[in-house]
Amino acid sequence: MSRTVGPYSDVATARVEGAYELCEGSDEGGRPVQILTLGSTSSKDPARRGLLSDTVAWAYATAGPEDAPILVADLEAEQPYVVVLKDPRLRGADRIMDRLLALGPATGPLPVGPAAAAQRAAHQLAAAQRSAAPASPAGPASGSPRGAANFAGSPPPMSPPVVIIAPPKKRSQLVPILVGIGSVVVILALVIGVWVLLSGGDDPADSSAEPSDTTAAGGATEAPSEAAEDGAPENEVPQWDPEAPQERVGGTLFEEGQETRTVAYAGWPFAFRVPDGFSCSEVGQTAVCTADAGDSKITVGWEACAGNCPTAARDAMREALPYQPLQEFQNGDIGVSERTQVSGRWRGALSVFTEAEDGVFHAWSSVDVADFRSDECWQVFNDVLNQAAAKAV
Repeated sequence: MSRTVGPYSDVATARVEGAYELCEGSDEGGRPVQILTLGSTSSKDPARRGLLSDTVAWAYATAGPEDAPILVADLEAEQPYVVVLKDPRLRGADRIMDRLLALGPATGPLPVGPAAAAQRAAHQLAAAQRSAAPASPAGPASGSPRGAANFAGSPPPMSPPVVIIAPPKKRSQLVPILVGIGSVVVILALVIGVWVLLSGGDDPADSSAEPSDTTAAGGATEAPSEAAEDGAPENEVPQWDPEAPQERVGGTLFEEGQETRTVAYAGWPFAFRVPDGFSCSEVGQTAVCTADAGDSKITVGWEACAGNCPTAARDAMREALPYQPLQEFQNGDIGVSERTQVSGRWRGALSVFTEAEDGVFHAWSSVDVADFRSDECWQVFNDVLNQAAAKAV
């Protein structure tokens, strides 16, 4: 029996697999669509909702020309759902449901924590071995004017890895602590200085106040200096380097005279530029830059890679980025991807590993913008790449 659900009409259940229900109907424009949702009970399970969110992210990142586009995905709704265009020539929402079933049981509670991640990886490997579907291409089509650069010797893309959406990093509390200590010391020094001046004002001939005043002033100067030295890496603001390399992973570089905004935060290993229309804010080691009333977003961040940054550590950091898989260049130091399957949107990711004086760091960026801003995003990618490379030893 058909029904109306929100803006969708003629909605009827086509398939039920435990917690997951796949319906078919029509959108407001009369186009046939598939609607994949969680059951009302399963929607209250955070683990089940998280699995659906991860799988939708995977579907976005690995969508190829043989896959129908995702039209709407509301994963924060009380009963989360994803809407896919129904086209008999393309793979639809069934591939999302099949992956959900491959990653965990269709009913009952899902495991959480590290054990769940290991179990999902095992399920994914088994599903990949059973499936004959080709992997989505890692980079843009050959000849695309905005496509990723064709570096010689780059390996062919592998099948997509597990998509892990990393939790946001907590902002370091070191700088506020140091600022607070310095402020307390300065206030105490001022109080002592005023007290010394007042107590010595009755006897102008008494020179004992001068050494006390000098000592107090010296104490106030030294304490913030020591705090600054202890927190020097945190407090140092990087400068944008005009002598940085001029390499490209795709698109173009910022042109001379182009209106841009330089973004530089204390404690970061590099500064970078964004188009002048973007407004940026810092969240820990991540900068979120938005335009078009929030509809276009560029995210840039960095993280230290311990020790000599082995391959396993690099793979884990890179696989935490969206829009997998990334096409790798220069022996894996650089990775990039772009996605254009969703009409009107341009999405992509960049990963750069740099061996600097104080160790290896991972600079990265991801974008989700209106399609007309794709050229600007390639410019941001290239600027992050070159500014990070300028720190190499």
